[in-house]
Amino acid sequence: MVFEILRDMAALPQAQEAAAAYLAECLSVFVKKMDTVLICFPQQGVGSLSRVMEQAVLRCEAIPVVWGADHRWKSLLRLAFSSRANTIISTPLIVLGLAKLRSFYSIPLFVRNVVTAGYPCEEWMIDGIRREFDCTSWGCFAMGTTGVVAGFSCPCPSLRGIHLREAEYHVEIVDGDGAPLPEGEAGEVVLSPVCAPELRYYTGENARLNTGRCVCGSIHPFLTDIQPGRTEADADLLALGQTLQSWDSVLDCRLNKGQYGLEMELVVLPGKRLPKLPSAAKQCIRVFDPETDTPLPYDPTQKILEVRKESR
Repeated sequence: MVFEILRDMAALPQAQEAAAAYLAECLSVFVKKMDTVLICFPQQGVGSLSRVMEQAVLRCEAIPVVWGADHRWKSLLRLAFSSRANTIISTPLIVLGLAKLRSFYSIPLFVRNVVTAGYPCEEWMIDGIRREFDCTSWGCFAMGTTGVVAGFSCPCPSLRGIHLREAEYHVEIVDGDGAPLPEGEAGEVVLSPVCAPELRYYTGENARLNTGRCVCGSIHPFLTDIQPGRTEADADLLALGQTLQSWDSVLDCRLNKGQYGLEMELVVLPGKRLPKLPSAAKQCIRVFDPETDTPLPYDPTQKILEVRKESR
């Protein structure tokens, strides 16, 4: 179980300290002294990305505000407003939902930068976040929301890609049979720790790898065109999820292919036009309840990807 081994290695105190120092250097490009940074990941224990980011923000002499035990959308929106956070670090779907609620309730937020990490992370989500907040977006390349931090966005925000943390992790691009591909060709990303190269983790994400000096001056390898890998089993679900969640009326959704076909659960904002829904699907559509609703766990397409990865 390569995923668990890498996660446990990253949870060691010395690994956490090194990751926090690396992230502090990356964040210092836009996080300044006494800035307020909202960190909102559901997992917040030892070894989590949330904990590492908190330490990195402190190293920048900024103020971390961590989403606490109350994981309701309502509490997150209140925290974002009351803290006057100018940077948010979150999974893409959570910060996208926050942007929809900000617009729905006409609540002013003060966000200038958003750092996204964790699954899923697609271009349409990043574009939506940039548009809704009128902000600059950055990306942290990590294994979900664990402390395995393998890279960070290029400091030139106009360049969409990730500079790799090559002192700690080696990245290889392979084809469907696991064979290495030439530089610049698209394929699946395989992640290995430098200290244990025999541990090869198939991330389930596709990208292109480029070496050489970047226009920002960095000589670290550069990952571009990063996107989730799509199997025949999950491609339809991912496409439908994109269609639904791109609507500002859909706060959250969960899709699954059950025994009798497509199953869908939608949390919608009242008074807004809904997208056209598949007529043959088992539907559970409910209006957003601020007193109880929390972000739904990411849809089961990720479980399909996990099964495929662990089978390598």
